Amino acid sequence: MRTARSPGRWGAAARGWSDSPRGAAVTEIRISVQYQHRPELVWRALTDRKLLSRWFMLTDLEPHAGSTFELLPETLPGFDGTVRGELIEVTEERRLSMRWRGEQMHSRVTWELSETPVGSRLLITHSGFLGIRGTARRRQLIATYRRLFGVRLAAVLDGLATGADVAVPPPPSVTDAPEPPDRRRQVLVVLAAALLVATVAVVVANLPARTSEQASGPRTPGAALPAAPPAGTRPPPGPAAPPRRTPTTGPSPSRSASGAPTTAAPGTTPPAPAALGASYATVSTTLLGYRGSVDVANSGESSSAPWTVTLVVQGLDLVSGVEGPAPKRDGDTVTFSGPALPAGSSERIVFDVTLSLLGPKEPASCEIDGSTCAGL
Repeated sequence: MRTARSPGRWGAAARGWSDSPRGAAVTEIRISVQYQHRPELVWRALTDRKLLSRWFMLTDLEPHAGSTFELLPETLPGFDGTVRGELIEVTEERRLSMRWRGEQMHSRVTWELSETPVGSRLLITHSGFLGIRGTARRRQLIATYRRLFGVRLAAVLDGLATGADVAVPPPPSVTDAPEPPDRRRQVLVVLAAALLVATVAVVVANLPARTSEQASGPRTPGAALPAAPPAGTRPPPGPAAPPRRTPTTGPSPSRSASGAPTTAAPGTTPPAPAALGASYATVSTTLLGYRGSVDVANSGESSSAPWTVTLVVQGLDLVSGVEGPAPKRDGDTVTFSGPALPAGSSERIVFDVTLSLLGPKEPASCEIDGSTCAGL
């Protein structure tokens, strides 16, 4: 440690200091300690370099404004190596105001002494920049200051007051400092919270479909929904057409796939019946599930009957509609029902499946009116 200073040598560095770097987060520590000793005795312990080195840390501080000094904290929690300081205000037996600069530290520190009916009160204020781990470092400094000012300084004051050689308790060490937060645990907590939020959002999104399903009336447990015929069967035909009569003259009537009679002109070919088909594709996947789509197309020359797409998903998967008919669910079966499609037209169904964490990123099966979807 240097015992003498050159004001010119320290002047440029001191003028370049600021209480905190531009754009840095500023924190403040305020600790108040009561002593059963007169202010002049406490002031002596705060400004005498030999006494400071006994209870605080090794230093060459001189108690007059403008002086510069160094603090050697050794292994004190909250300090990372040597601290350079400058005294910017000194009021005898009342106030010391300093600037401290060290590794990840740009701070203003004030020791303010006042008299009380039973002795004196010391207010320690430390404000400024404490580095990128400012919160953890602030906790360390609070624990260190309480040990230094509340225990070690109190022991030195007792010794000065009685003239006895009082043993000063040891300073705090880095093993006494609070452990920094477990970053891995924090990341896991954030991921778990995100998963919970996503799950709640999906459940809420499925509530309207289930409400409308309940409003349609009670149904027998285990029975399939009216709009979801069992896989491998076709929906029941519409009302029976009236008996056909064999005309004596005129064109022969024919019937379209929708059941409506059509009449072909003599010498012409009747239109081809409706031909419904569907194809499945996985649009995207995420950690929580996937987004799928089903394209329903009528490649025939006649309008189709109403249709139903049936998917089979995992038991824990949640399905919500994004585009197209709303999904209806019964056990592992999810159905999408749509109106008749004109000839040559198509419709797309887009849906989200969540909570599919371990299963495949696609349904177990896809059918339209009993016929398997392409692409699956």
